[in-house]
Amino acid sequence: MALVTDLHIARLMLRAVRAVQATYIERLQQRGHPGLRTGHIPVLAGLDPESPAGTRITDLANRAGMTRQMMGRLVRELETLGYLTTAAHPDDLRAVVVTMTERGNAIRAEAAEVIAELEADYAVLLNDPDLDALKGALQAIIRTSPTA
Repeated sequence: MALVTDLHIARLMLRAVRAVQATYIERLQQRGHPGLRTGHIPVLAGLDPESPAGTRITDLANRAGMTRQMMGRLVRELETLGYLTTAAHPDDLRAVVVTMTERGNAIRAEAAEVIAELEADYAVLLNDPDLDALKGALQAIIRTSPTA
């Protein structure tokens, strides 16, 4: 029997996000990235691809809503896997700057393909107009959030 709290909108959205993330990572793993896990998503999503100088770990942590220490751990994992490099910031040697490697840039392109596949899958599952309505509803919720 389902608990009443299982139908609460926040719980449903959280479970939906986890389901999407799990499918996303599973598909990337199937494409040759077995070391990736859902915890790496905020790192890859938070990097600024337009900045050749890279992104500071503190900025990544702020964007993800986590501590600098936790972000540093995730960055080190991705660095070990060959997706990222780190270096001291040229103007502030206390700061660490993260940039994508060639392998990291390749996964960015693959990730965009996987996202397009997921959207197509959900369009079939939900029916295209329903998917558009869901996106609109989620955007409305995000707009009203002080931290989104």
